[in-house]
Amino acid sequence: MTAAPDVTVIAQDGQSVTLSSLWATGPILLIFYPRNETRVCTAQLCDYRDRLADFTTLGVQVVGINPDSAKQHQHFAHAHGFTFPLFSDPNHACARAYGAAAWWGTRRLAVLIDQHGQECWRLLVNPFTRPSADTLLRGIKPHLSPS
Repeated sequence: MTAAPDVTVIAQDGQSVTLSSLWATGPILLIFYPRNETRVCTAQLCDYRDRLADFTTLGVQVVGINPDSAKQHQHFAHAHGFTFPLFSDPNHACARAYGAAAWWGTRRLAVLIDQHGQECWRLLVNPFTRPSADTLLRGIKPHLSPS
């Protein structure tokens, strides 16, 4: 395991949030995705929305991150009923810190960070495919402490 970068992102309400303030309450699963309201990204996040109870049962908070604005995230979350937070990374600082930045924008990457700020697991996929909730759940379960 390696220490996770503690980067500041922008919440949907426009407030700055450090990732350490999120993982301090328990494990977080960072979901880097390219854009709001695209076919693949929307299907990806809707799958996680529909399976959110499976993540929360494991004690994991799902967090979406991309460069879209906080206002765009508000509209996207409202339109699709996302109850997990979407954070703006306008300068790609968070994406760069986690290796999700690419010449075309943001790579499709999932990173599990434990409550001690240690990166436990990651999955990078082709930008035109999306990891299913089942794939993520299978990947993260072995890295979570039993309750």
